[in-house]
Amino acid sequence: MAGRMLKFIRGKGQQPSAERQKLQNELFAFRKTVQHGFPHRASALAWDPLLRLAALGTATGALKVYGRPGVELYGQHTNYESIVTQIHFITGTGRLISLCDDNSLHLWEINEKSLVELKSHVFEGKNKKISAICVESSAKNALLGTEGGNIYSLDLSAFTISEDVIYQDVVMQNCPEDYKVNPGAVESVYEHPKTPTRILIGYNRGLAVLWDREAAAPTHTFVSNQQLESLCWNDDGEHFTSSHNDGSYVTWEVAGASSDRPLKEPVTPYGPYPCKAITKILNRTSVDGEDITIFAGGMPRASYSDKYTVTVQQGEKHVAFDFTSRVIDLFTTTPVPPDGAPLQEEQPDTPALVQVQAVNQVAAALVVLAEEELVVIDLCDARWRPLRLPYLVSVHASAVTTAQLADGVAPAVYDNIVAAGQQQTENQYSESPWPISGGVVETAELTDRQVLLTGHEDGSVRFWDVTGVAMTPLYKYTTAQLFSGEELGENNDSQTTDEEEWPPFRRVGTFDPYSDDPRLAVKKVILCPLSGMLTIGGAAGHIVIASLKTSPSTTEVKSVSVNIVSDRDGFVWKGHGQLTLRAGTHTFPQGYQATSVVQLQPPAAVTSLSAQWEWGVVCAGTAHGLALVDALGPAPAPLLHKCTLNPHDHGSGDTPISRRKSFKKSLRESFRRLRKGRSQRRQTTSNPTSPTQPIPKKPIDKAASETDAEIKPIERAVEARSTDDAYGSMVRCLYFARTFLINTQQSTPTLWAGTNNGTVYAFTLHVPNTNKRKEEPVTCQLAKEIQLKHRAPVIGITVLDGASVPLPDPLEVERGVSPLPEPGTHRVVITSEEQFKIFTLPSLKPHNKYKLTAHEGARVRRTAWSQFSCGAHREWCLLCLTNLGDCLVLSPELRRQLNAAAVRKEDINGISSLCFSKRGEALYLHSSSELQRITLSATKVTIAECHVLLAPWAAALRGPAPEPPLTNGEHKEEVPETAHDVTAASADITVDSVRDHTSAEHPPELNINLQNTQVNTSSMVIKTTTRTTVNETNADGTTTTTTTTSTNNANENNGNRDGAGRHRSEADPRDV
Repeated sequence: MAGRMLKFIRGKGQQPSAERQKLQNELFAFRKTVQHGFPHRASALAWDPLLRLAALGTATGALKVYGRPGVELYGQHTNYESIVTQIHFITGTGRLISLCDDNSLHLWEINEKSLVELKSHVFEGKNKKISAICVESSAKNALLGTEGGNIYSLDLSAFTISEDVIYQDVVMQNCPEDYKVNPGAVESVYEHPKTPTRILIGYNRGLAVLWDREAAAPTHTFVSNQQLESLCWNDDGEHFTSSHNDGSYVTWEVAGASSDRPLKEPVTPYGPYPCKAITKILNRTSVDGEDITIFAGGMPRASYSDKYTVTVQQGEKHVAFDFTSRVIDLFTTTPVPPDGAPLQEEQPDTPALVQVQAVNQVAAALVVLAEEELVVIDLCDARWRPLRLPYLVSVHASAVTTAQLADGVAPAVYDNIVAAGQQQTENQYSESPWPISGGVVETAELTDRQVLLTGHEDGSVRFWDVTGVAMTPLYKYTTAQLFSGEELGENNDSQTTDEEEWPPFRRVGTFDPYSDDPRLAVKKVILCPLSGMLTIGGAAGHIVIASLKTSPSTTEVKSVSVNIVSDRDGFVWKGHGQLTLRAGTHTFPQGYQATSVVQLQPPAAVTSLSAQWEWGVVCAGTAHGLALVDALGPAPAPLLHKCTLNPHDHGSGDTPISRRKSFKKSLRESFRRLRKGRSQRRQTTSNPTSPTQPIPKKPIDKAASETDAEIKPIERAVEARSTDDAYGSMVRCLYFARTFLINTQQSTPTLWAGTNNGTVYAFTLHVPNTNKRKEEPVTCQLAKEIQLKHRAPVIGITVLDGASVPLPDPLEVERGVSPLPEPGTHRVVITSEEQFKIFTLPSLKPHNKYKLTAHEGARVRRTAWSQFSCGAHREWCLLCLTNLGDCLVLSPELRRQLNAAAVRKEDINGISSLCFSKRGEALYLHSSSELQRITLSATKVTIAECHVLLAPWAAALRGPAPEPPLTNGEHKEEVPETAHDVTAASADITVDSVRDHTSAEHPPELNINLQNTQVNTSSMVIKTTTRTTVNETNADGTTTTTTTTSTNNANENNGNRDGAGRHRSEADPRDV
């Protein structure tokens, strides 16, 4: 009875007050915000010459519209598996049409700040597969060419097919006999530039027809003996050009008498040998008034069939731009107006007036969309150099292997990085204005700089400005130049052309996914945002320490080797060899310059890295142990190394992390558990009272068990890991802090290390004062050691001050960024994959605990501490990402404030790549090439604050705007007004052992088991799902929204997604 009353009292005390709930709603909210990088599997491109907007479609049904930097609008087709094959703007109106591979058409509208799907139409029927689309200049209809040869008319206001059909049979009546049988699919449809009632139709087998829609008769026919690929008008409608599948193009005259004959003989630019098809051709005028011919493809099959090229010819000037991925589409733009995109006062009523902005006037820039990158060539530049991309940059130019999000980068550090990046790419890029310049940005420029660092497979580290909506490249640092066998950094082939070479290739773009040496891969990277120091850990056990310099230098790079397993005689390394540092002096340009290189032995991949530049020390961990290095002296000096290998373990291969020694062993043990469970159930159900089969009884404390049953919440059985795990020695996290580890009177510099088998080592450091720092050595010794009972991998360690605030990062107090830590008892938060545990310092007595795996069936993958603010109120919370893709926000007392499904649980790469910021945001790889930004803060939200201005005629043409069902592709969870922190922290601390290495006599190991000092109440998990359905029958595009709320009691199913009380096997691939 007393136990039940105690449970009731404690349960009542855990509910937050109404004020706290209100504050939580003002502090915490999950939302997917913007996307950075290049869209995954880009498949379509379009350009609005009046609004100066570009649209991209992808093979996953995404639709994105871009204007000037900061103008980004997102849409998503309902069917995620539908490939967007074509996009066409209804010029000047802010509307566009998308065609998907399921033959469905979708009408989208930019409603000031959002991209909304208004209507859709599925075009069904035999031979009605749409192959070509032409939007009329009147913006009333769209012509749909099909593979069957007919051309249908789509009413753009009602979005229905009208009865005005141009049948292939009628068109063929005056055509040559050869084509009357089957001219093939419609490849191209274009309006005549001056007479919109005439349309140019191109058929697959080579026939082109100029069709008069008013007379319903052809005026001209043009016959080619090669398969047609594309058409384009040359001028005001007197000539047009056709490109063909044999690598040739032909110019035709419309006005002449013998118009069924080509004006000139077919031109095969890279003949006479068989060539690949010219898939698209454009004829434009240069800024000098000369003709420019631009085409994709046409390369000789035998020699260059694997090349992806776009050729530009202007007089004697001829360049074949060479891309590393397939070219999808291209267009040209006119010079950028002073205000970006001027409004057109009157509606253009002919294609010529629409195209005065793009087609037959000056071509100032060429925009090419390839599968893996966007490239913009400045045609006004004498050397046709590319433009620097302000967004849509290929973050995956080399595969991303690690990332760090640095907040509050000092202005001097940021400016020096920018200056180094500009010097690095000097003369590589044109300085002309960005041609995609439409839209208006509403937000003011942010001053608190946020820099993303990405480590790559080729040994490079790239710096990106992610302060706002656009992710802008700043600088690239390459480590390959430090090691022999690797040439210096940038590949300058892209800017040089061999005059003797034919075709005249010029490499463009940055996408280069191949790495010559996998050992160069960057595994960990750390930027100190205040000092600018850069620390890089590599796959071959190398650590590169670099400082930011404002001028070039020539110097020798100091190096040191640290043997972590020097005290293990029987150890044999069977993995790859180390990289060889280039001998002699190195010449470094402005920017980051390596000061020292540390080589760990054995040369296994760096698994954890930490740097403390206030003390001048760097620590790195591998699968074998850790090494501490003094990085401030004239040469790096080893201070300490500790081998964490099991004495009986001599394994050495550099293999992936595994929960067990082998998959076979895991399966074997899983089947044993299944058989054992079945046999036990069979015994108890078949004859539970049989005297011949006595059930062995274990001695138990009856009173204790009854109390536990009443008070403890239902928990999953979490199996302890084996002590002989070959991967248990891996160092997973490292942390520096000045705290009270020896006594409560004096704080000392400390180093904390957590391993894969649940061991935490705490070291004390002696760091001399600043004036004696370079004279006296830094010393380090092991002080204390903690062994967590379940031996779960330790992935995070943080010390909290007396106000439960994380200790400031290095140099933050010195530079005035953070105040001094609050006096009072320090506590250390140790995060394992299964639990969060808090210990008081220096005694290391258990204080609090939250069992994530036992209560919710998930495992911790990432943690960080972030500050949340609302007005003057600020508080620090612990952010956690689980292997199921959920993001949790926990208070310093481990009370849950928010739980949001952030990443799909099937997205293993997304979960493993996520990195948190200090302001409640996070970035993760949504795909191999694109980063998704999310926020857990209600106040720190990075979204595109932009709109598109429309001319009065365009607004009148669109009619009244419907209510937008989707705003800019944003996703905000509908969180009901309920208590967030109903899941209380538990102080049921079970620690295997705590060792104090500082005492004179080593006492016996302490087995601490504090039971039932705090109780979990039932956890109520509320999930809200909102489904938005667009009703096609409503002409105004109104939407119907259905909200479904499901409530699960965590006491009934333990919060487990996999079902009530179900324990997932440790061989689950989600745990890898």
